Amino acid sequence: MSWCFLRRLPLVAAVVVVVPGPVLVASAQGIKLASHRAVYELSLARPDPTGSVVALQGRLVMEFSDACDGYTLNQRIHTETTDGDDNDVSSDFTTSSWESRDGTRFRFSLRNEVSGETTEEYVGTAEVDKAGKGGTVDFTKPNTRKMALPPHTVFPNVHLVTLLRGAMAGETMLPVRVFDGSGDDGLFATGGHIGKPYAKVAADEAGVLKPLRGMASWPVRIAYFPLLTKAETPEYEIAFRLFANGISGDLLLDYGDYAMKGVLSRLDLLPGQGC
Repeated sequence: MSWCFLRRLPLVAAVVVVVPGPVLVASAQGIKLASHRAVYELSLARPDPTGSVVALQGRLVMEFSDACDGYTLNQRIHTETTDGDDNDVSSDFTTSSWESRDGTRFRFSLRNEVSGETTEEYVGTAEVDKAGKGGTVDFTKPNTRKMALPPHTVFPNVHLVTLLRGAMAGETMLPVRVFDGSGDDGLFATGGHIGKPYAKVAADEAGVLKPLRGMASWPVRIAYFPLLTKAETPEYEIAFRLFANGISGDLLLDYGDYAMKGVLSRLDLLPGQGC
């Protein structure tokens, strides 16, 4: 599943990676993505030395489903952060999206509340050309407007499938241009690094990963560069264990000034739609 939306957690803070050639708009053909619900317990991995984040706790819940004509992702993130002056900030972030099976159409809805007040909300649809010639975003919130997408832009699920195909092929570096639905700032050039495969989860291994026993997985780290600002450093980076069915294990989110980790505490495989 995509981790793009996680940049919208509180206080998220030049080489622009370009996708070579007319590639990447493709379906998940040949890769079976698992419908599932995953829960991650969030905590601080590295505090901000300036004192803006000295404590953090929270929970991330994701539900990914094969909807026959495409894939749906519903996500909620709740965090409580504390700064060096003992000021607390509560954040609730919810997203809902649908992406067509061929990766050319995308619907999204995003809402962020900080201490009970809505700070941002984006709703809209997007479409890209299957040949990689670019596309268009139509926003309905916070206002009605259009936004152009440059050539070779993909949506989050195609990004996931691209990473899986690369991992299975033994590739180590994958540049992908992604639009995630989070407004004008939601267009990224990403650089993905894929490490050597992990040992497979043993058949008798207990714990939350038991449903994934015998499945291949790889360490993945993705850097997200805001495409429009052409920043020389990534806005944030995410590292996680990616399984061959699209499920992610424990994760690390690095925002530069501070970092947090997410420990997978529950994993439920969901029944398919019988497509």
